[in-house]
Amino acid sequence: MKTLSILTLATISLLPTLAEADHQQRRSHSSYRSEPAMYIFGGVSTSSFNFDRSDFRYSFGDGSLSDVTVDTESGGARFGFGFDFTPELSLELGYASLGTLAGSGISDGSQFLNNGFSAGRVDMDSNADGVFLGVNVHTPINEPVGLFARFGIYGWELDGTLEDNSRSGQFTVEGSDPYAGIGLRLSVARNVSVVLAYDYYVLDDDESINISADTLSVDMVFRF
Repeated sequence: MKTLSILTLATISLLPTLAEADHQQRRSHSSYRSEPAMYIFGGVSTSSFNFDRSDFRYSFGDGSLSDVTVDTESGGARFGFGFDFTPELSLELGYASLGTLAGSGISDGSQFLNNGFSAGRVDMDSNADGVFLGVNVHTPINEPVGLFARFGIYGWELDGTLEDNSRSGQFTVEGSDPYAGIGLRLSVARNVSVVLAYDYYVLDDDESINISADTLSVDMVFRF
């Protein structure tokens, strides 16, 4: 997260310079002169986490769990802004919520004296979200229908609660990992388009969490 924050601040500080360079480019290339330089986007998504019962035992178990169930389907959201370098290349910065991830199991209490779970039901509820910085490679934005591919770094955080019959605690896991996606852009009005996309996010802190999420999203994009 700290690395991505530094990249984010550096990107924001460079935007005025990039805007001036783009303005000069537009003056020398009349075919791109009328295209907007900045855009904002936002929409909703649905996520499916690649997280099964063995992952739950590995990440949150103490060796005493059985009858584990997981809930890996959730809704989310994303929003942000972008900057057009050229008609085919953009830089994007934004926030993406992947939604909630939950699991439960039954502990036999065998590890209670070793600071493990007490006997009975164990529940985990969490939320995954973060900020992203990446590039978007696409067909020319002045075309009514277009395709794109995007990829970059996602600085994520998974926070939630873990509870058994005798106590409850909070946890936070974070990391910075790659994401990638493809999609379709449909223009619906001048400088307004709808974007349908599939994205793949990795969430791996190299210690306790090693999962991923597949998302489908619908965004509105406003260029100016």
